[in-house]
Amino acid sequence: MENITIILSTYNGEKYLNEQIDSILAQTDTNWTLLIRDDGSKDKTIELIQYYTEKYPEKIKQIPSNENLGVIRSYELLLKQCQTQYIMLCDQDDVWLPKKIEWTREKMTELEKENQGKPLVVYTDLQIVDEKLNPIFSSFWNYSKIMPSLLTTFDMVCAHSAATGCTMMINQEALRCSLPFCDEVRMHDSWILLNSLKAGGAVSYVNEPTILYRQHTNNVIGAINEKDFYLKNKLKSLKSVLKSNLAQWKMINKLGFKSPFKYIILKFQYHIKYAKVGAYNTSNIIQH
Repeated sequence: MENITIILSTYNGEKYLNEQIDSILAQTDTNWTLLIRDDGSKDKTIELIQYYTEKYPEKIKQIPSNENLGVIRSYELLLKQCQTQYIMLCDQDDVWLPKKIEWTREKMTELEKENQGKPLVVYTDLQIVDEKLNPIFSSFWNYSKIMPSLLTTFDMVCAHSAATGCTMMINQEALRCSLPFCDEVRMHDSWILLNSLKAGGAVSYVNEPTILYRQHTNNVIGAINEKDFYLKNKLKSLKSVLKSNLAQWKMINKLGFKSPFKYIILKFQYHIKYAKVGAYNTSNIIQH
């Protein structure tokens, strides 16, 4: 019996969904079941899902629903259906590299040896690509100034985002301590990781991209602005920065992080430590 459930919420995803599902079917580790919930699509996404569930009934299953809950609540509903030892999260428009599941499972197995019975999260790097899967940036971590070795505690993850949901594998303990979602959840990936660390869990990572992270005009959460190629000018507006930090603050405050001063200090500390290491390297931009 498969011990990994891959969960996928779709919404008007007909343009790229077949490439994503095909990339999952092509994984070297085949010990998984794909569980899909559509969030009220108006295009041909439902027909595509039905095609795959009929062709691969033992591997791909659908939760019947046409209600639009939004991405966060849709994934919460999917998580509530998961009974397997491990759960992986999946977006509708990316492409998984062939060893994504294999490498992530190996890292999870290593983490379990030192952390029996604890909530566990494993995540990986991503390669940023354009709409046609042409490479743009070889490392999402470098692009977003994410250094996983600095992001292993609850406090530090409160101050700086770490895991990207579509790269994550969690165990049942992490699932149980993350449900239900509160109203202040900013994104489901941050919520799961923070709850796991708060409950005494552990996090690890695969230091390789395992996903082609597609950027296009319809991304819910993306790495770049397709319109003006954000890579050339990644300074965000003050309004955007304030809005993002306010949403983060509301979520971590709900989890018991009460000091705004500490939040600001931790953010500065992280960036100072990051700068000392010199991890950000613009040579990761891939020239066409």
